[in-house]
Amino acid sequence: MAAVHPSSALADAAPALLDAPISAPRRPSPAERTAWLYTAALQPPDEAQRLADLRAFGILDTDPDDDYDRLVQLATVLCGAPMGALTFVDGQRQWYKSRVGVPVQQIARDKGFCAHAILEPDRVLEVPDVARLGWADPQPWGAQGPTLGFYAGVPLRARDGSAIGTLCVMDSVPRRLTEAQRDGLSKLAKAVASQLTLRRQLRIATETDRLTGLPNWFHFEHEFDHGKPSCGMVCFVRLKTINQINTAHGFRVADGLIKQTADRLREFSKEGAFIGRIKRGLFILFFPEARPERFATEIVPRLSSSLGEPYSVNQLSLVCPVNLGFASYPDDGKTLDEVVNAADTALQVAIEREQSMAFFDRSVDNVLSTHFRLEPQLRRALEQNEFVNYYQPKVELATGRIVGVEALVRWMDPGRGLVPPGEFVPALETTNLIGDVAQKIMERAIADWKGWRDAGLVAPRIAVNVAAAQLRNDDFVQSLQRALAALQGDPAALGIEVTESILISNMERAIEVLQQVRSLGIPVAIDDFGTGYSSLAYIVTLPIDELKIDRAFVKKITADAAYEGIVRTCVSLARGLNLKVVAEGVETQAQAAALRGLGCDQAQGFFYSPPVPAEDLVRMLKAGPFEM
Repeated sequence: MAAVHPSSALADAAPALLDAPISAPRRPSPAERTAWLYTAALQPPDEAQRLADLRAFGILDTDPDDDYDRLVQLATVLCGAPMGALTFVDGQRQWYKSRVGVPVQQIARDKGFCAHAILEPDRVLEVPDVARLGWADPQPWGAQGPTLGFYAGVPLRARDGSAIGTLCVMDSVPRRLTEAQRDGLSKLAKAVASQLTLRRQLRIATETDRLTGLPNWFHFEHEFDHGKPSCGMVCFVRLKTINQINTAHGFRVADGLIKQTADRLREFSKEGAFIGRIKRGLFILFFPEARPERFATEIVPRLSSSLGEPYSVNQLSLVCPVNLGFASYPDDGKTLDEVVNAADTALQVAIEREQSMAFFDRSVDNVLSTHFRLEPQLRRALEQNEFVNYYQPKVELATGRIVGVEALVRWMDPGRGLVPPGEFVPALETTNLIGDVAQKIMERAIADWKGWRDAGLVAPRIAVNVAAAQLRNDDFVQSLQRALAALQGDPAALGIEVTESILISNMERAIEVLQQVRSLGIPVAIDDFGTGYSSLAYIVTLPIDELKIDRAFVKKITADAAYEGIVRTCVSLARGLNLKVVAEGVETQAQAAALRGLGCDQAQGFFYSPPVPAEDLVRMLKAGPFEM
């Protein structure tokens, strides 16, 4: 049988039926019944595009709207009809956005006349007497609803194609519209269509990222809620060096790279992924129905490979590394907000660990959550000067004199008292407050040293610990200069200590900064030496003055010959490089004697003193050398 456009079938069979005098019901002829059933069964030839257009309006299943309600009410008054509706024809249903006299929110698509009306997008569909059709259900809203005797609907076109719904009026008795009513209903329908288009344009403007054309967060959230997925994977994509590319080549090149990234991510929309851009170099994807195991083995490698390919922008070939953070829905979060927070936690872990990607780990999240819950208290403590300096002596092994001290932070909480550093220092690092706190500790150390000197004491050099955030800060060296300005530039007050892990994470930057620090006359020590990396390979290149042997080696120096050998090697290495050697964690006289015998310069630990407040250190300085 040759294909027949549904509107043609309706046009050929319906006129005699619809234009006949209103009278008692009659059975339709076989030709009429075939035409109507054929029309009801068929969809518009552009049904897929029509449904996509309908989805793009974002109006299905939304709350009532006063503007649309008023237009529907006006249509019923104009046409003298007890019932009216603004209805949208979805895949399997007819949904009422606004309604007057209609008792339900939606009915099956094949129950109503609006599915027929959209097949003739350029004309009003009017059914003067529903009962005369014979096959139509006069109670489409159920047995308790009103009887449908009359229908007139004007299609609402989204573009040059089939309509997405109708503005319609209905009555419980047969009737016809006057020409004036039909014309007025058509004009109201155009007003509704204009309202829909304007709102769509506004929504696109507010929910779409202008640079890439991708949904922004609000649109992404709407797509997730509308899709109602049962499971899936959330992925954050962070362009790691986009700011550096912007600085080196300009914002137009950076924008071009971002747009190309968006194009690469769009390839995954063919697999059903929702994609959004959150901010400058941050994208979010959701893969519906994806499970962690398959996702990790099948999708992640392709995603990583695609983003790792060079970009060609303005005749430049650029590579932009990424950090990826993944989380599973609903395993890692039962709502969109929860699973997105989980994916963001995974992204932060990848960034902190200098990894290309990370999957959400609940055990890590519990620790991080604790840290961030503590953040408001830490900020208040910083503002209220609740962080205080404690000092642990560095003792010269040959003489027993205090020749230096290490400044250590403590939190004097008004409610809890003295809080151990293990309970808050990791949170300071996680929340990026460590740099601000360390700056305060350094300023207070300078003030304390000046006070000791002014009191006539031989003030020992104070070593302050430097956090990774400080080394990354372009103002760090200037902050040291400002601190020394209080002492007329005298560097005798201050030294800095940096851990191996901080140095190795960005060796070039560390060397550059430490060279500037030493140019101020401030000595540099490597803390916890020997515990983490290929120390011997790096030690020669670093601008340092002192090695601090980690307490893990000192603890077993008298009990295990192997540990004694490690310390001996460290001392020998330091001697060859003209570095001082300080042993940490000295707890017994035997350990102190062994270190002295190996030629270690200084020691610190509980054998001499735990960290103490400034006033207690003053008493120790006045008491003179420790007995050796």
